[in-house]
Amino acid sequence: MAVIAIHQAEQGQGHVPKTLSGWKWRQLDKQQEWTACAHDKPTTEIFTDLIDAGRIPDPFLDENEKLVQWVGEADWEYECSFKAVAGSARQVLVFDGLDTFAAVYLNDQLILESDNMFHTHRVDVHGTLRDGANSLRIVFRSALNQGKAIEAELGKLTCFNGDSSRVYVRKAQYHYGWDWGPTFLTCGPYREIRLETYDAAVLYDVFANAVVSDDLQQAKLDITFAADVPKSVIVQATVTSPSGKTVPLATSLVAGATNGSVSTAIAQPELWYPINHGPQAFYTVKLEVYAAGNDNDTASSPTVLATSRTRIGIRRARLVQEPLLDAPGTSFYFEVNNEAVYVSGSNWIPRHSFLTALTDADYRQSVDECVASNQNMLRVWGGGLYEHDAFYDQCDERGVLVWQDFMFACGQYPCHDIFEQSVRREAEDQVRRMRRFCSIVLYAGNNEDYQVAEQISLDWDQDDNSGNWTTTNFPARYLYERTLPAVVAVLNAQVPYHPGSPWGGINTEDATMGDIHMWHVWHGTQEPYQNWPKLTGRFVSEFGMLAFPPRRSVERYVTDPAQRYPQSAVLDLHNKAGGGERRLGSYILENLRLKSVDLDAWIYASQLVQAECLASAIRSCRRQWKGRRREYCGGQLVWQINDCWPVSSWALIDFYGERKLAFYAVKRRSAPLVVDLGRTYVSVEEGKNTLEALKPRRAHIDVWAANASLSQYVSDVTVTMFDIVSGTVVSTRKLKSESLAANETTELLHGLAVDDKTAVQAVVRDAATGAVLSRASDWPQPLKHVALATSQDSGVQVTVFDNRVEITSKVPIKGLELSLSADKAVTWSDNGVDVFPGDVYCIDAPGLSRTDTVDVRYYGLQ
Repeated sequence: MAVIAIHQAEQGQGHVPKTLSGWKWRQLDKQQEWTACAHDKPTTEIFTDLIDAGRIPDPFLDENEKLVQWVGEADWEYECSFKAVAGSARQVLVFDGLDTFAAVYLNDQLILESDNMFHTHRVDVHGTLRDGANSLRIVFRSALNQGKAIEAELGKLTCFNGDSSRVYVRKAQYHYGWDWGPTFLTCGPYREIRLETYDAAVLYDVFANAVVSDDLQQAKLDITFAADVPKSVIVQATVTSPSGKTVPLATSLVAGATNGSVSTAIAQPELWYPINHGPQAFYTVKLEVYAAGNDNDTASSPTVLATSRTRIGIRRARLVQEPLLDAPGTSFYFEVNNEAVYVSGSNWIPRHSFLTALTDADYRQSVDECVASNQNMLRVWGGGLYEHDAFYDQCDERGVLVWQDFMFACGQYPCHDIFEQSVRREAEDQVRRMRRFCSIVLYAGNNEDYQVAEQISLDWDQDDNSGNWTTTNFPARYLYERTLPAVVAVLNAQVPYHPGSPWGGINTEDATMGDIHMWHVWHGTQEPYQNWPKLTGRFVSEFGMLAFPPRRSVERYVTDPAQRYPQSAVLDLHNKAGGGERRLGSYILENLRLKSVDLDAWIYASQLVQAECLASAIRSCRRQWKGRRREYCGGQLVWQINDCWPVSSWALIDFYGERKLAFYAVKRRSAPLVVDLGRTYVSVEEGKNTLEALKPRRAHIDVWAANASLSQYVSDVTVTMFDIVSGTVVSTRKLKSESLAANETTELLHGLAVDDKTAVQAVVRDAATGAVLSRASDWPQPLKHVALATSQDSGVQVTVFDNRVEITSKVPIKGLELSLSADKAVTWSDNGVDVFPGDVYCIDAPGLSRTDTVDVRYYGLQ
């Protein structure tokens, strides 16, 4: 079944919306003069305005976060002036979002009070709006202070990350601080405010819902809309297909009508597909409103009172949870237009601590980076916000699927009547807005709240389906299993609902059902990342490894050169992970041999470990995509793709847009077709009483190809073993004309004996053309025990051309990183690569000049 509109705009001779801007601000009750914003944008917030005015230092630099906490504890007010004509039949102020505790005054009359950042409002201001100049003033009370007051009244609840009062406040939870983000409790009109005046009609909440038949040959298109029509009108609709075919429709609305609809059937619909599965095709639905009877117009040119243009993508999407052929539990994978889609994606957190600083171009760049790394899904994580339309627009455009959490994260949330009603309205407001986007294929009730319930032993009886949970100490279960799914069922039934993430099975760690957050690498039992083959599940919706950002980023937010060392006070403040320094150090020292621990060495080491960890996870998950009814793993989502401020975190791309080495590791392992290797160690029995740690071990290699595309490949596969120190070939195995099945994994070789002096390279080439389709490498583990060639004997050569480089070596090289000595913008198509003798690695680098000096670093370089 499916879906959904993508872009919408309204205009007409009788309806002219006016977006308010020209804000000024001041601290409440301080007898201050108003300060005009340094911009004329329609949205703003207090932190960015204070920065612009020079009232606070840049909170992202050094230890300035500590100096600006007073901002979130103060109350603020905003004001703007605008002109209007008060004679129209309808006068409405539309608020797309206020952050968070807001009292709104129009011409000093209270017209609205809001305490939920995610509510939208339409306020009738007829009688309050004046002819000529008008004043809109908004008082924002401190969310921290208001939340503390509510907590004092209703009792303290448990949460992980941030102040405990946050669970009572319907505000972006990451504003309170997280294990990757700062505490900046901002406020302001963060979404647009518009004045709508009209005499005849207005249409809004236009939704084009297409239900696609099981065989994809028919789609029933229902176009619904909300309306305000003081006078009787005719609504004419035109549906235009991607290939230009049009279907006209019409309906009439009597005076006072509040909604309307038109319907049609589409034969052989042109469908929207996710990236690498087909085209992103869009229909256009145009609505035009005319006066009924056209008494004052000629039939040939009636007056258009209002219009709405909506772009829709039609697709049939399912979450498939079915019994497996030969394994316990059920599958968990996504199907679009009857095609199973293996998901290789990331988690998305808010792109900035200050949302109004973002532009449409920022969202476009971020989604482009997702596509550039061969990822096909972003999960909008539940501790942030329901994203801006520009984000979903870009996902629709690029074919990136969206997993959409509701905004609850890592907490024991309340569910008293007022709170539940607020959440219900929040869900209704946001689902009405988001249902326009065809990229959204799942709504999930929360992030890790069921885990919290398990960890602190809340009253969660999975056999109790009565719904009588609001009097227990886990009342929010009612939100996740009653309130939210009911809203989705009414407003967007074609998109599946999942109660939480993780959720499914006997508990939240059940790898045989639902999704899991696999944090036993880094958190939990802190497993070696080499154990990833044992850690997969039906769908791994979170996993990760922390790393420092590149040096060029560190130098931007650490302004004192004396603080640019790994354990400095500034860098510690910009690492919010609990036990982050200790855990990162453990993973580095357990895996790598370090020759120094200066900043450059530590950055490289942390990024190499992150890249190795994520590559191991992805290859382990993708290997489990075995075909129909053998979808043992339906996908994985890296934690996380982006940052909201400068920080050492799990992100693939740092706040400044700099890629870490893990970005490229994810890109390589998430390509539609990949060859992969796995090294398994088996202890050799020496005697009955020999300690396990003292037994000799034997290693063997498995080789497989994971094909997530819809095409079968006929390929030649070469597996070569190299002596790591000398670079000589130990052995070669060639497979000719191997058939790599579409949309599943093909096992190629099993049990090739290998020793700990040998690195292995596998290369897949097109059998017809000889073109390289994929490379993979495998090294003895841990790397710190591996004997390496000296730098003088490695024979590494990097040849620089305009817009590209070529790399060769005499011996196997691990994690070769390219960078520029000059401060020049170059985007490498690949980086952190393993290089083997006899192979030439070509890396594109648009903007690179053959005269540029390219710096090279690799593991073991002296």
